[in-house]
Order: sequence, then structure tokens, then C-alpha cells
Amino acid sequence: MQAPVAGYKYLIIAPSWLGDIIMSQTLLGTLKRLNPLCHISVYAPAYAHPILRRMPQVDELLVNPFAHGALRLKQRFEEARRLALGAFDCAIVLPNSLKSALIPYLAGIKDRRGFRGELRYGLLNDLRTNKQIFPRLVERYVSLAYPKVQFHQKEELPEFDYPSLLCQPPAEELLLRLDIKVKIPLLAIGCGANYGPAKLWPARHFAKVCTYWLEQGGGVLAVGTAKDQEAVAAVKELIPASLQERFYAIAGQTKVDEALDLIGICRGAVCNDSGLMHTVAAAGRPQVCIFGSTSTAYTPPLSDQAVCLESTLECHPCFQKRCALGTYACLSGISPEQVLQTVKQWI
Repeated sequence: MQAPVAGYKYLIIAPSWLGDIIMSQTLLGTLKRLNPLCHISVYAPAYAHPILRRMPQVDELLVNPFAHGALRLKQRFEEARRLALGAFDCAIVLPNSLKSALIPYLAGIKDRRGFRGELRYGLLNDLRTNKQIFPRLVERYVSLAYPKVQFHQKEELPEFDYPSLLCQPPAEELLLRLDIKVKIPLLAIGCGANYGPAKLWPARHFAKVCTYWLEQGGGVLAVGTAKDQEAVAAVKELIPASLQERFYAIAGQTKVDEALDLIGICRGAVCNDSGLMHTVAAAGRPQVCIFGSTSTAYTPPLSDQAVCLESTLECHPCFQKRCALGTYACLSGISPEQVLQTVKQWI
């Protein structure tokens, strides 16, 4: 194992998805525990920087300007020259693509770690081939904190802390702009998912849970990105008109750190398997998590307060974006009553 070295500099090539970025905090915490004197720079999309600022382990943020899937080889050479000035000792590449490993290689960083992925031989000189022993993505991330170590079974991996983001009281300006009444019990819902419809619990099921909460005098915060607005509108439409005043359809109206702070004042949340689910977990709030085509064996919420519901059908998990059978039975089969068993405890 590497001895603590003052000023040892890590460059973390972050994933593109918010949930994966939040889970990567486990790696950052492990690096700081192994070497409290190290310096951690995170190379990530600009949209995620507000959330990364809520991670005390991050010393520096660098903007990854490349859209998901974009090659732009000339610009990557220029980025590599810029990053070479940082004199990094080690680059840890979390995405699996060739493109993500290219810049650290071109920047001449000596120690370049990551898992075997898309034609990365030579680009990474500490290439891990033991991905299969770590069912959970978070375990793969943590294992990269240990140099030149090929674990043989997941039980060999030392313990690590779950992600924990710093929450702040929501700004008064934010509450006024969204017209949110904070003196009533709030329930957050994450009814969208960028992945695709095979992660979307039916709008009618969400509406039943929300209606119950609203009937008890509470309010519902429908959080998410602009891409989730259609899903939020579908839920709201199924809620009685007399209750809709306390249904706050705020998806796409907040930054990621503002959403985090709003989640922090909620009694709990009901979420699809999404980046919001991982945000709720890292905010330390209880939640019910709905898994459709995906599995808790791979990317579960890292929280002791999360209740996960998933199908027992033979076709689950299929990890498809759309149901091959066209039924989405793995989602519709999880009833609102199952979710309400937990939600009722938060009133």
C-alpha cells in the first residue's frame, strides 16, 4: 500500500451520470483516508459541479467540456496539454470508454487506473480485469483507491463510508420563487429517469401515493430535471384538482444543489432508480426506491434508510431501456399499497 505523501495529486475522471458521480464520493473518501495529505481534483461536467462542491473531499473542480459520446480529438489533445500543467501523480478513470482514458494518457500522467473497457489497453497502465467480483458499482470505484491491487473476492475490499453530501437550509429566495410552504410535511418524488421507460413506475401509482400524502395535509415536491417534466405532468393530472395547489411541479426549475437542499427538508421520498434516488440517499433522508428493469445488486441507494422494491418476475432484471414484452409488468406489479406501507410512517 502507498504511504501518505504530502501533495500527492489525484485526477479523477468522473462519470457523466449524476447518480454515478454521487457514488464516486466513496472513492474520494477512501483516498483521503489512505492519504489525508493528498490533493483531489475532479474532472466532471459543469452541471455536476454544484453537487461536487458539497463533497468535502474535493480540493479542485475541473470542467469536462466534452458531451457524452463526443470524440473531438483535436480538443482532447489541447485538454491533455492543459491538464499536464497540473503535474498529477495519478489519474483514476471511472467511465469505461476509450475517450475517457485518452486525456490522462496524452497528459503523461504516470499512474493511470481504471477497469478494462472500450479498447483501453495501453491507455491505462494499471488496468483492472476483476470487475466481475464486484457486483456493485460502488465497490468497483472504491477498489481503484488501492494501487496495483487485484482483489480476488469482494470480501477483501476494506470497509468504506457511504456518500454524504452537505445539505444547507434552502435559500428564502428559492422558496419564494417556487412558492413552497415549508411548514407542512413535504414528500419528495422522483418520477422520472433519463435511462428510459423501463425505469418509470406508472404515473397512476405515483398519483395514488401523492394523493394520500396530500389528503393528510402535506405537500409534494416533484423534483428532477427538465427531461422529467412530462412524467411530473402525468402524475399531477391524476391528482384531484382540489389537492393540486400543494403539488409543487418543480422539475427543471432548480439547480442540482438547490434540489439537494429541498430534499433535505422533506420527511422522505419515493423515487425511481435515478440520480435523484442517489441524491436522496446522500442527503440522509428516508425513501422508497422503485426498481424496474435494473437491479439493487448493481446500483442500490447507499443508505440504511432506503426501502427498495423490485420485481420477482423471471425476466427481471433485464437492464433494457424499454420492455421487450411491452408490458412493463416489473413496474406495474409494484403496487402503491406496498409503497404506502413505508410512506405512512413519515406522516
